[in-house]
Amino acid sequence: MIRLLLLTLLALFSAQAEMFQTVPLEKAQLLQQGEAKLYCPSCGMHLGKFYKTSHALEHEGHTHQYCSIHCLIEANPYRELKSAKVVDVTSLKFINVADAYYVIGSEKPGTMTMNSKYAFAQKADAEAFIKEHGGTLGRFDDALKATYADFATDTAEIDFKRKMMAQKGAKMYAALCDAKAALPEFHSIAQAKSYITEHKLCGMIDDQKAQAISIYLAAPKGAHQALDVPKEAKCPVCGMFVSKYPKWAAAITTDAGKTLYFDGVKDMMKFYFDPKAYHHELIQTQMSRLHVTEYYDIKAIDAKSAWYVIGSNVYGPMGKEPVAFESEERAKTFMKDHFGTAIVRFDALTPQLIAELDR
Repeated sequence: MIRLLLLTLLALFSAQAEMFQTVPLEKAQLLQQGEAKLYCPSCGMHLGKFYKTSHALEHEGHTHQYCSIHCLIEANPYRELKSAKVVDVTSLKFINVADAYYVIGSEKPGTMTMNSKYAFAQKADAEAFIKEHGGTLGRFDDALKATYADFATDTAEIDFKRKMMAQKGAKMYAALCDAKAALPEFHSIAQAKSYITEHKLCGMIDDQKAQAISIYLAAPKGAHQALDVPKEAKCPVCGMFVSKYPKWAAAITTDAGKTLYFDGVKDMMKFYFDPKAYHHELIQTQMSRLHVTEYYDIKAIDAKSAWYVIGSNVYGPMGKEPVAFESEERAKTFMKDHFGTAIVRFDALTPQLIAELDR
């Protein structure tokens, strides 16, 4: 029995070590900086382990490196991606996505998707890969199209697996880690993983265990009530359907009991300052309740008691947004992680500041 167990563990280790996406860390280019530079900022996976599918995007002087095109899109849903970079499988160097030849749907496993996507600097290398491993040849737009087509299915599968891993992570944390240690509040899997690894909170554990424990630690605690946005509700400022953007939704409820929904704090404030410009005969004193969405927990919070980060590298549906938080501590954490320029309260969201965000 012990021999069989050892052979099983050895086989699992070997399969992990031989994973196609993986390269030795000394051969990987790490373009992002910071304490969590080894991990994908979207999903927390190790960038050496999933290096051959890595993508990177620079924004306002800071680069974020993702384990996959799926995570690139997930973290930057409203941003132009044609300036991104991708790893050339042959040279293991980053190249511009516009210059890359993608092989879509080969027999080699994908990262965060069942439909793999690998990039090459040379067309001949991509064609040779297809000859050996199958797949179709395309450019970056084709890879994007394929990723968007699979996005809902892939995300549902990832969420299911992540819930299972969180349950395992809870058990591992209780068995392997210093459960009495005082922990900071974690807002991403990467942040939790970096912390427990650096502080050796769980001893010398492998990356797979660290991932499961970090998913557990970074999971929102308790139930949170998000804004209940009707499917047909359109933002009175820009006309977009608000329910498509639950992470950014905001609302104004009038004294008469009517609720208006907005696809971000910025549009809500535009309406708040000048409702007549959007064909509403209201005044501010008739707007009895204002709610915004807390960025980390995606729950409704009072707009006038919230803290807002300005100038970060996180964009909303309408571009630059004041990003809302329930506490100053959370706002400071986000500001540090996402290079914000200021933290302000509701009264500082002046017409001038809101106008600046559109420039």
